[in-house]
Amino acid sequence: MDREIKIIHTGDTHIGYRQYHSDVRRQDFLQAFSTVIDDAIKMKVDAVVHAGDLFDSRTPSLEDILDTMKLFSRLKEADIPLLAIVGNHESKQSTQWLDLFESMELAIRLGTVPYMLEDVAFYGIDSVPRSKIPLFDFSTFKEPLDSSYNILVMHQLMSPITVGEWDCASVIGSIPFHVDVMLLGDYHKCEKITVGDTWVTYCGSTERNSLAEEEKRSYNIVTISEKGIDISRKMIITREFLRIPVTIKDPAKIYEDILSAVKEQDVKGKVVFVEISGDDDSVSISYAEIEEMLLSRNVLVPGVRDLRKVTEDLLGQSVSISFYDPDEAIKNEIKNMHLSEGGLLMDEIVRDLSLPKTKVSDETENRLGNLLDKMDFSKPIPFEPVNEKISLPSSETENEPILSSSPEANVINEIEKSVINVPETKVLEPEKEQDTVGAETQNEKHAEKKQKAPTHAKPKQYNLGDYF
Repeated sequence: MDREIKIIHTGDTHIGYRQYHSDVRRQDFLQAFSTVIDDAIKMKVDAVVHAGDLFDSRTPSLEDILDTMKLFSRLKEADIPLLAIVGNHESKQSTQWLDLFESMELAIRLGTVPYMLEDVAFYGIDSVPRSKIPLFDFSTFKEPLDSSYNILVMHQLMSPITVGEWDCASVIGSIPFHVDVMLLGDYHKCEKITVGDTWVTYCGSTERNSLAEEEKRSYNIVTISEKGIDISRKMIITREFLRIPVTIKDPAKIYEDILSAVKEQDVKGKVVFVEISGDDDSVSISYAEIEEMLLSRNVLVPGVRDLRKVTEDLLGQSVSISFYDPDEAIKNEIKNMHLSEGGLLMDEIVRDLSLPKTKVSDETENRLGNLLDKMDFSKPIPFEPVNEKISLPSSETENEPILSSSPEANVINEIEKSVINVPETKVLEPEKEQDTVGAETQNEKHAEKKQKAPTHAKPKQYNLGDYF
């Protein structure tokens, strides 16, 4: 190796995430990644490696795409290559957003063929669904002809760092050449260990994706030289998250206690959660009133977490219901709707009381995405013959797609039913045999009905690709 090579390892930028439905938080995620780009240009690094989840969604907005292109263009102007892989959040069924940036020469998608940065070889494995991990084929990796170091970039939860779906030692042992460094994404906390003689590191996310992510955000700086490999961490200044604990002592003064606790903190422009604790949960608290109190003090995002314990007396109480259980009524109605696997999954998410409303959209997208990843669309959908007799559809079932036993077909039917406006059609029954007497009169009536038949407007067209 003739000289020292320095790269930035980042990932989980989740551009486009409107956390807590806040446009300001969306800008925060973009700004955090912009800070990484600024630092890369100032330090004149040799490359920026992105370990997946560039976008928060597989269907980013046009604004998110344009903002990202501007950042990548700055790297290109500075002659700094961006090496990247696809994460689980942004993964699509076929062509990826990363392919678009690569076609514009703004990024390089890493894969099984090495990208050479002088004598350092870079490889990449896109996010692999859990069900496909045992089937992953490592034999497709091309061994570098002449390299001093080999670097593998992955977006996966890996053990032993976390409770992973894949094992670091197993991957290292399966690659047909020695791996010196594994640069990982997906786990939002910065970690660094060695597995054998291989460095394994997570860079962490560039912005807080939840209140639980208390550590400061950062990215990695990887320095490669004749002396070996050095991995250091650089902090990113991000918007502050603040927890304000309040313990209920006197139920009559709960709001006074909360206001007093808030006044002791600098809350302006921060994401603030009031955490209420205590042994008595019989006191009713207006969360909306607390949030309005926080907003009046210029908090960016207000939140309330009720951590009070349920008393043993309340746990021991049993509730007798003399009327028909509404949950049972809903379940029966759901059964009668004959929903697909995807439809049942969405119903389960929407009615999950333990899931915060702010997370419903994200949970739906992630779980439906995982469901689609598990489906094998290469297999043809089995055809089910229809009986020769065709009956007119009723007003309740008109235009419903024919359900197939294939889960892939049912998911597609569910999506089509919800996004495509199918023009109303009617199937004419065969005319009954008539006597010759009065046939002319019947023909005249039929022609008159045909003239009065309403014409249907052209249905609105949709792009189904936007819904995957």
